[in-house]
Amino acid sequence: MSKKSNDVLPVDYFLGCDVAKRKLDVALINKQSVVLWNDTITNEEVAIAEFWLTLTGALAGESVAGVVESTGTYHQAFAATSHSLGIPCLVYNPLITKSGIKSTVRGKKTDRTDAIIIARMGLRGEGRLYSPEPFMATRHYARGCQKLSILSSSFSQYKSHITDLLDGELTDDAMEVLEGIKQAIKEARAQLNKDMAASAKGPLFTRLQTIPGVGPFVANSIIGEIQTMERFKSAHSLTAYAGLDPKIFKSGESLNRTGRLTKRGSVYLRRSVFIAASVARQFDPKFKALYDKKRAEGKPYTVATCVVARKLLSVVRAVWLSEKDYDISLWPDD
Repeated sequence: MSKKSNDVLPVDYFLGCDVAKRKLDVALINKQSVVLWNDTITNEEVAIAEFWLTLTGALAGESVAGVVESTGTYHQAFAATSHSLGIPCLVYNPLITKSGIKSTVRGKKTDRTDAIIIARMGLRGEGRLYSPEPFMATRHYARGCQKLSILSSSFSQYKSHITDLLDGELTDDAMEVLEGIKQAIKEARAQLNKDMAASAKGPLFTRLQTIPGVGPFVANSIIGEIQTMERFKSAHSLTAYAGLDPKIFKSGESLNRTGRLTKRGSVYLRRSVFIAASVARQFDPKFKALYDKKRAEGKPYTVATCVVARKLLSVVRAVWLSEKDYDISLWPDD
């Protein structure tokens, strides 16, 4: 952002919110950056709404904005609830701003000191103003399909295992229950796939499927997880959101890549893109050449496929922003 958030948002206070799965650490500062108060609340919409109503009532008509670090999904309740109450909320990505909170990037537990730093980032002008995401239903359907797919595979393994162990001893009633569970999972997947297919139909859905390896499910999953490509100012920031960027450790003045993925951000996007990459590297010459190059360098299958997945995600960004079907001219430079 070229302008400071307190220029764009003429507010008296900034509430920094450091997010964890089940709780939020919050800290309130004024325009002089003085910390006035901090607390911990439950990370659920009802608790957040009650908190906001209490705080705004105590401020007696003075204005306040929320500031929250983008965490993939855990910040959504805070941002969405703030918006529904008419309270502006700034969302920032520490990997994009390059001045975030080291403890959250490294995966350590949140604390109130982080909430204070986040509040001050809002005061400095970091972040984008939150607005409702256009494909929330698609996200929920796609995630549900992924979860049911995993559940179906796990249950099939469990059913085979218990059948082998109790060969000839399972009653007809027990077998009927097991088959009923399997059928219920199958029907639930079919319904979710049907609902998902109707939720994101449009030019973008069709256009993404021109990319090698991207079918209807992966296209829906990508749309649901990304929502708006304008959030990501570079291919690197999108790769980081998918957790496909390599871990980096700093020792003194040197930076060392571990070869392992950070796996932060959206696991659902990471799985979908990996699926697409594993198909693309088999049938598309460009992606196959990249995969073969990495394998020739001695990289194992998973590492080489992750390299393909990173390139494919860059292609997704190029196709999305260009509003054109995929062709070689949209292949991003290294």
